[in-house]
Amino acid sequence: MSVASLDLSTSSLLHKGLTLPLLGYLVYKLFDESARSVVKETLAGPFRGGSKESKANGTSKPVSVTTKIHGGIETPVFEELQITPSDPEIQWSEKEPLRYRPFKKGEYKMVMGIRNLDPSEWLLIENTYKHYTDLKKSEVDDPFLRKHTVYLSEMGVDAMVELYETIVSFLLGRYPQYFSVKGDKLYNSLRDEYIPLDPNSVEDKENLVAYLGHTVEEDFVVLLQDPDNHDGSEEYCLQAVFFGFAAGFDPLERFGVPLTSLHGPVPDYKSKLRPQMNRFFDKLKPYKFVTRSNWAIQTHNKIFTMGDNKGKEDEEIESLDPDKLDFKREVFFRSERQVLTRLPKTGAIIFTVRQFLVPMSDIRDEGLGEELIGGIELMQEHIGQYKRRPAWGPAVLSYLKGESNGCEKPDIGPICIGRPEL
Repeated sequence: MSVASLDLSTSSLLHKGLTLPLLGYLVYKLFDESARSVVKETLAGPFRGGSKESKANGTSKPVSVTTKIHGGIETPVFEELQITPSDPEIQWSEKEPLRYRPFKKGEYKMVMGIRNLDPSEWLLIENTYKHYTDLKKSEVDDPFLRKHTVYLSEMGVDAMVELYETIVSFLLGRYPQYFSVKGDKLYNSLRDEYIPLDPNSVEDKENLVAYLGHTVEEDFVVLLQDPDNHDGSEEYCLQAVFFGFAAGFDPLERFGVPLTSLHGPVPDYKSKLRPQMNRFFDKLKPYKFVTRSNWAIQTHNKIFTMGDNKGKEDEEIESLDPDKLDFKREVFFRSERQVLTRLPKTGAIIFTVRQFLVPMSDIRDEGLGEELIGGIELMQEHIGQYKRRPAWGPAVLSYLKGESNGCEKPDIGPICIGRPEL
């Protein structure tokens, strides 16, 4: 499916205001013969199915596979989707995060093009995996934070089961060196952790959201059409969510809410943009992946925050002193890798979002300062206000231009969860 065939205005659809709250998880279910052979002896029944040959001259090739989960429950059949196992020679702890720099020198626009994504590149395991999934596990274990990060509606149960099956199969097929089947459990060797293999065996289905939340680094959102059919618009609502790394908003306020309610401040959303969004969803085929980017700058080391990152329209924002900022430990370039697809059985739309926090010192060391300077200086005023540019803009520009080197704050710890006060 080409981007052009989507028949919509991407400049309107991909307006920042439309995608901020959506992000989420996606859809897979494919076994490579070489991946299945790794876990074949441990399956003993939980997963079964046929596949095409996947080896030629000792080299793994993508294959299409049908699988079954323990108890005879069929997973989606991957007639078109193909996945290649990751290189077993590359250790996760040595794999640097994707060099994601979605900015360019020139006028900043709230539109970034969407592009097709290789399904094998959907969920990433890099050297941030253990630390970031530990943070997400801490949110699951904290009753207050769990309330603000984990959600499943009654309407979203079937789609969540399908997503769970999909991700389990994807992890086994893509990363067989890290994930395997042991009895009726999926074993995650990176976390030395077990989660249920069969989602139907879990009585409280909200736990499925939590299990996936600390098994993959990406956050996810499951969208289904509004059962009340507000205004006859066939609106989509957030029906299942794990939002462990929110960047300046409270996910709790978004749970179960129609998109129009989320985008109330966006001009002409209801009359013009909502129909385009619905048409885009309608045309999106199962297991076809598209991705887009978003970026911001923050002056703290919190990957989850309900405040800090957003500016209000009429807010007076004071500029920060560059000489009092640590551009290695405190000032980060924050980008989002957003992926979108549809599930085949329930028709749910899935968003996943991967957060990247890159020290501003890395951007300067990479020689990309001039490009980012252009993106900052030519950012439209209302966008800059929303991203709090008046606070960090002058300081970051001073640093990127070499006018200041900031200061050292060795007491600042690693990237963390910003737990709000009760």
